[in-house]
Amino acid sequence: MTSRETPERLDSIYKYIKNRTEILDVFQIIEEFEPAGIEDILRVHEKPYLDFIEGYCEKGGGFLGDSTYVQRGTWRAAKYSAGGAIEACKRVLDGYDVSFALIRPPGHHALPDRYGGYCILNNAAIATRWLQDKGHKKVMIVDWDGHAANGTMRVFYDDPSVLMVSLHRNPDGFYPHDGYTHQVGRGAGMGYSVNLCLPMGAGDKEFKLACEKVLFPLAREFEPDFVIGCNGFDSHHSDSVVGLRYTSASYHYIADKLSEMYRGRLALLMEGGYEKFNGKLLYTVLCGLTHMNNPYVEKNDNLSHSLIQKSNVCKDTIDSIKKLKETLVDYSIGGRAFSNDESI
Repeated sequence: MTSRETPERLDSIYKYIKNRTEILDVFQIIEEFEPAGIEDILRVHEKPYLDFIEGYCEKGGGFLGDSTYVQRGTWRAAKYSAGGAIEACKRVLDGYDVSFALIRPPGHHALPDRYGGYCILNNAAIATRWLQDKGHKKVMIVDWDGHAANGTMRVFYDDPSVLMVSLHRNPDGFYPHDGYTHQVGRGAGMGYSVNLCLPMGAGDKEFKLACEKVLFPLAREFEPDFVIGCNGFDSHHSDSVVGLRYTSASYHYIADKLSEMYRGRLALLMEGGYEKFNGKLLYTVLCGLTHMNNPYVEKNDNLSHSLIQKSNVCKDTIDSIKKLKETLVDYSIGGRAFSNDESI
């Protein structure tokens, strides 16, 4: 069994960043931090599930299913990944302007009682509950990995204290087959789970449109105490699986905008991303977080095969945005954000 989720994918990114002296003049690299404690993890995950993972790892591990495997050291790595997410938030609370946690394994497919899609522990959810325990009650999670943040959605599905927005490829026939437009929450959490499904082939134009027409209006209405951004590089056009067409401009844009809006209360976490270009993309994100120019401007003229295809992708994106806004306007936060909005 082989997997794209290996230590090498982060090692290559880390080595690249360590050679960028200009960004190291702005960012401090933190290599020593504590793993998440069991009390932190239990705010999100069920103990029988944790016992199962820990025990399976102690026996040497193996393939679990749902694209997920564990080895003897996976339980330790997962605790450190969640601990890195907490540390990123803690550093901001202690005075840093922004932070980025370069961690693995990823977390956004993990449910309270189940692994999935390379994910063991839900890092963003654990960090969110840690923040709330520290008094930061309203947290917004924004996930721009190519795959839906279905695990994170499920954790907070009935919770109005967390606004979870996932911008991802349409899950029809695509992993995780979850995270649809109509999934907007349950009970008191109705309207606080937001899935913006982008068509295959969506690129920078479509991503920016989704942010401007859905993400930012909701964020302004929600007024979060803290924001966690879940960064996935598998939305980039170089990824061989997902089929989205972002360039570095999208990553720079979202990092720059979130940093402008939430400086002093923003931490970004690493989710997916498995290609060789990822070191340059992280450099781009870090430049965005500090409002430096995008160092890797890519030409995207050849990323769609025809004008007709570009037009269809844009139309499908607009239709998805309209459908989502029409759904959300019936709920409190969506009603406030969109009821007087006559645009897309």
